[in-house]
Amino acid sequence: MYAYGISVDGDSGGEDLRRLTQWLRDDECVGEGAVVSLATSPPSPGSMGTAFDVIQLSVESGFQVANLVLAISLWRRGRTKPPTVTIERNDVRVDVVSDDPVVVARIVAALEAA
Repeated sequence: MYAYGISVDGDSGGEDLRRLTQWLRDDECVGEGAVVSLATSPPSPGSMGTAFDVIQLSVESGFQVANLVLAISLWRRGRTKPPTVTIERNDVRVDVVSDDPVVVARIVAALEAA
């Protein structure tokens, strides 16, 4: 089992994170091959409750990372102001800031090497 962490830059209130989570669950290629969940962290001092920090994606071997990166790129494209989405696996951290095929290929290669 492999795990990815996905975060959305500047996501006040976690709305983008929740929307991206649902987008990934609904995506035919990602949602069927992965367990997509929101992870929380303990509240910071002086605050109440918990906040969503990251999407956790658990996948089996054979999962196509390209499908994940493409789904995130498509989700970003539909946003009025596309946020930076960060994907982490092991010690590799990449930012999805473009849907340019060359950039997407580099991101996929970096994550597959992790």
